[in-house]
Amino acid sequence: MFLKNYWYVAAMPEELGEGLLQRWILDQPVVMYRTGAGAPVAMLDMCPHRSYPLSKGAREGDNLRCNYHGLVFEPGGKCVAIPGQRNIAPRCRATTYPLVEKWRWVWIWMGDPALADESTIPDMHWNDDPEWIPTGGHFHINCHYQLLVDNLMDLSHEAFVHASTIGNLAVAETPCTTESNGTLVRTFRHMRNCPPPPLYVKLRGFAENIDRTQDINFTPPSHIVIKSKSVPHEGNAESPAMVLEYRVLNGITPATERSTHHFWAVPRNFAPDAAITKAFHEGSVRAFTEDISVLEAQQDRVERRPADARWVDINADSGGIAARRVVAKLLEEECGNQRAA
Repeated sequence: MFLKNYWYVAAMPEELGEGLLQRWILDQPVVMYRTGAGAPVAMLDMCPHRSYPLSKGAREGDNLRCNYHGLVFEPGGKCVAIPGQRNIAPRCRATTYPLVEKWRWVWIWMGDPALADESTIPDMHWNDDPEWIPTGGHFHINCHYQLLVDNLMDLSHEAFVHASTIGNLAVAETPCTTESNGTLVRTFRHMRNCPPPPLYVKLRGFAENIDRTQDINFTPPSHIVIKSKSVPHEGNAESPAMVLEYRVLNGITPATERSTHHFWAVPRNFAPDAAITKAFHEGSVRAFTEDISVLEAQQDRVERRPADARWVDINADSGGIAARRVVAKLLEEECGNQRAA
């Protein structure tokens, strides 16, 4: 079960064009494309006539023709043509979803369209700020989305999963603090006088110990912003040449109960040259790929555990547990509102 009356990342802007992009979102098939004017369109990938995938159809101008019986739908979902039939029932419509471009991502609203408010799209402005240099991508991961949320809310695993890139024992050995404010969850860790991990040495040339912070912020239904900053333990921490600061932006979108879309971006505010961007991108892909191996193996074991099995929680789980509680409460409220309606 997923929260529906929220914005989810559906695609990268460059993925949408004249062709038809098919993607599963919240266990629903969705087809997306752009009109000739560049406006993004999203429809349920299911013809209302006999449920054939519209993604197997064809564009006719800005319209979409189903290639089973030839019905044609305009971007707003209205059926405008049925071969051999003049009268078209008003209920012969394709289901459409609000689709908005913001922060260099394409966001979809799968719930009640009347409730879709663009101002509630989570703040990911670093990905579209000229003062920050972005890089990013998209992964499809065979795991439940909350396993990925757990992973990002508890970065102590960096010491063991990412020892060759962004992790070392300082992350696991430094306790985190977690606080909740309404539906927002924040986990913070400050590592003082610790060795720099390998990727940091490569990117910034740290030769001695650093002071490092991880500020992890969860916004429902499943979005996470990680603010990371490292400075030399001794030296002028205010000097831009001495600071390594970046954001890890995570648009986590459930595909099905067993799979997840991970849209990610890692904008930084230092060293704008292309070589550093390439190194940052490659290092990020390597780290996330390490996570994917863990998460897919974890999903396999989760599905095989006994029905009465319960996890053992540790202190480092505080952020993930708090995020799960927020989602559980919001799901209960959303289901209650639907029953009342």
